[in-house]
Amino acid sequence: MSRIETVYVVSEPQPTVEESVKQLAQRLDKNLQDLVTVFQEAGDQLWSAEPASHTVTPVPAVERRPVGIIGHENVQVTHYIASALVMVSFQKRLD
Repeated sequence: MSRIETVYVVSEPQPTVEESVKQLAQRLDKNLQDLVTVFQEAGDQLWSAEPASHTVTPVPAVERRPVGIIGHENVQVTHYIASALVMVSFQKRLD
């Protein structure tokens, strides 16, 4: 018997695309590792992991930056959020 799980992972807003994708990869690795552990403990084995979708989305943000000796100003910047959807299949171990 096979079982399919959907794993959806999102990064926090980051100042660069590279940082958002790096954080996404770390979170995805952790989530998949945890999922495999749960299924192995239940007697299942990993069959496949297929990427279903991924994207990096720019989002507007405001940063507070110093101006002069004691002043601050709000500056409009762009941050990036990376996301991925992975379909993971497991099947009963046939030992």
